[in-house]
Amino acid sequence: MVEEFWGTLSIYDHRDPVFIRSLILFDRIVIPVPESTFGTLTNQELDNLNIDAEKLRKNDAAVIYKWDPKKFQAWETETMREALMIQKTDKLYHTRLQLLSQVDDLKPKDVKYISAVPVYGARKEFQDAYSKITLGAPDNLTIELSQLISVPDVTKGPFPLDQIIKLRNGKGFQSARIALRDWQIKKMPELIGEHSEKQVLLAKQEFERMLERYEEEIKKGKFGKTKVVVTSLLALGALFSAALGQIPAAIALMSGAAPHLFSLKESLTPAWKDIREKKFEPAGVVYEANRILKQ
Repeated sequence: MVEEFWGTLSIYDHRDPVFIRSLILFDRIVIPVPESTFGTLTNQELDNLNIDAEKLRKNDAAVIYKWDPKKFQAWETETMREALMIQKTDKLYHTRLQLLSQVDDLKPKDVKYISAVPVYGARKEFQDAYSKITLGAPDNLTIELSQLISVPDVTKGPFPLDQIIKLRNGKGFQSARIALRDWQIKKMPELIGEHSEKQVLLAKQEFERMLERYEEEIKKGKFGKTKVVVTSLLALGALFSAALGQIPAAIALMSGAAPHLFSLKESLTPAWKDIREKKFEPAGVVYEANRILKQ
């Protein structure tokens, strides 16, 4: 694949449902694996993580990052010079952000471009992380696309990775997942600046069909499923967002008729880095299991 969409995790996220759920929505996840025990990670836990990570790597579902606390500290020190403020008590969860700067070194030979985003298991995790970030600049304008979709139910004990891998390898599911992803990170930025009501409504119908197709494909997975809200955040560059006078109109047209499927809104969100050199970029994915979609 020429371009892939990767999710970056923290060194503790394998303990969280976000680990399994991200395997469904991303081309690959980036799994940081310490080479020895660290923090609260035990030898047994690392052994199990290494086994799972290697199985996923062999099936093109993940890439493994050999996480070194000294390299993390060096990255943290350098990044803090750019005004990233990380509290000591939770900084290891910011390995998600560290890995964003490392993904180019992890690319397989057949992948040319990567869009990598940090993944959070709940809205509070995202807000807690970004509330500690200051760039000395205005917040970025962020578009939030929230979807009510099916993901693996991981509340009933150990989860068989083999069933996830089997679903991922199916051409029908791959096609549905990629189409849904491409709409979000490629078509949506164009859509929010669209002046044509007809084009906005057609795009809305297209997205609804993609969601329905995704649901049809994930039903084929031989595992339990549950519905959660998954919010994809797209940060807009300052110049790009200043020129988009049609954002409120496009959002109203997109979300008005389908609150049970998805919602679209704009917000001002702190960003961990400046994206003035770009028009927009994926800023994060948040799993919000306890939130109800609203218009």
